[in-house]
Order: sequence, then structure tokens, then C-alpha cells
Amino acid sequence: MNQKIRIASAIICNANNDLLVVRKRNSLFYMLPGGKIEPGEELIDTLLRELLEELGLQFAKDDFSFLGSHETAAANEANTTVQGNIFLLTKPLPLDKLDNKAEIEEVCWMTKHNYNSYQLAHLLEEFALPRWLADFK
Repeated sequence: MNQKIRIASAIICNANNDLLVVRKRNSLFYMLPGGKIEPGEELIDTLLRELLEELGLQFAKDDFSFLGSHETAAANEANTTVQGNIFLLTKPLPLDKLDNKAEIEEVCWMTKHNYNSYQLAHLLEEFALPRWLADFK
């Protein structure tokens, strides 16, 4: 049986329009920062909680705009579909503001010149990457 998980994630860029990506421990895939929605939790509240837990980043709800939802295969869990609810940080994040915590193994800024060298999770590749490459902001 195919399981389904719901997550809230964010497209976060710096002043150079590089894209913030993370890689969890024991994973080969780079993905947008964010995480699983807990029962009764609003999407934006999940995002704010996960960004604080995983990266030590603190934001206000109105720092983000909702871009949409996308459903695809989960990168790290077999027989699982992920429903990603994607937000956009509406202001650039300073380059020196990162502190990986919790289950995050690696945090990096992906550029438009090196994105092909990353193994991307499906949600990032299918939903966020085309928008970022098209300079939607």
C-alpha cells in the first residue's frame, strides 16, 4: 500500500538568488528546507517550526507567500507519496545565517551554475527548480 506524507517546504534565496537546499542524514537527495505537518497544524506553522528546528532560522508568517502544492514520489521513503506545500520567502536571507541542526547533514546554497551537480529530491526537481530557474521572483 502506498503511504502519503504531507510536508511544508520553502524556496529560500539569498541576495545572489542562490537557492537554499538541505540534505538529511543517511540521504543522497538534496531538498527544500521544511518538514512533515503534524496533526492539527497549519501549513505555515509547520514551516516556521521546521525552519527553526532544522536550521535555527526564525521568521514571521508574513515573510512567506504560498506558491502551491505538488504531489510526487518521496525521495527517501519507499512506496510513499509526498504532498509538498511550497512557500516562497519574500526577502533574501543573509549568506551567514545558517546553522544546521536535527537530522540535517548538509546545508548549501545551490547556484544556477552548479544545480546539475546535485541529486535532487523529486519535489524540488519537479516544482521548485523550474520556478527558480525562470526567476519567478
